[in-house]
Amino acid sequence: YAAVLTSATLKSLGNFNTLQRETGVPSSAHFLSVAGAFNYAEAATVRVPPGAVEGNSIEEHSKYIVDNLESMVEDKAGTLVLFSSKRQMEQVFDELPNHLAKIILIQGQYSNREMVRLHKERIDQGKTSVLLGLASFAEGVDLPGDYCKHVVIAKLPFAVPDDPLHEALSEWIEGKGGNSFFDISLPIASLRLIQACGRLLRTESDTGTVSILDKRLITKRYGTQLLDALPPFRRELG
Repeated sequence: YAAVLTSATLKSLGNFNTLQRETGVPSSAHFLSVAGAFNYAEAATVRVPPGAVEGNSIEEHSKYIVDNLESMVEDKAGTLVLFSSKRQMEQVFDELPNHLAKIILIQGQYSNREMVRLHKERIDQGKTSVLLGLASFAEGVDLPGDYCKHVVIAKLPFAVPDDPLHEALSEWIEGKGGNSFFDISLPIASLRLIQACGRLLRTESDTGTVSILDKRLITKRYGTQLLDALPPFRRELG
């Protein structure tokens, strides 16, 4: 017998190591990466905006988002803003000016399905609409064309350090002489970042921008690894 496992996001940091470890796929399996149909360099830009701060400077980072989000909203089109923290998402929303908050749909306000429906309805009416969401909006959400012209990723999607499963896996890796950050945290963040960026281009005619509001992407050594694992978008870094 034979089995074929396919997905747009099986690779992490340019390899299949994380997939093998987490699924138990045997080393005898054959792995193949096939180029996509999109012309990424022409269709989209990934950017770290000037003045962006490091995502682990929580208060400063939240203030940066509040002060700059309005300038990133696409007029009469859709903007998707993805957060790693529910607390930060709600804090940012509460501090936004009223005129901006009025065009925002925030996760938890409605069901995800209803949020997407209302968002599309606004765009179809020639209005501006912004979605604020968490991890469930970073995968499996289909917003082609004007429904999403800009994906804004608040911070690099590292796992919460005190998550019990992540903590146990980290201890196991360290016990085997590995490095939990480079063996677990970074590959998982890479996979999540690829999935989040994948919300932008849904058809071959789509165009737009991915903005990552976390300076660590250009100040930390691992930032280059994360960038190089993304599709080959045009880059505007800082």
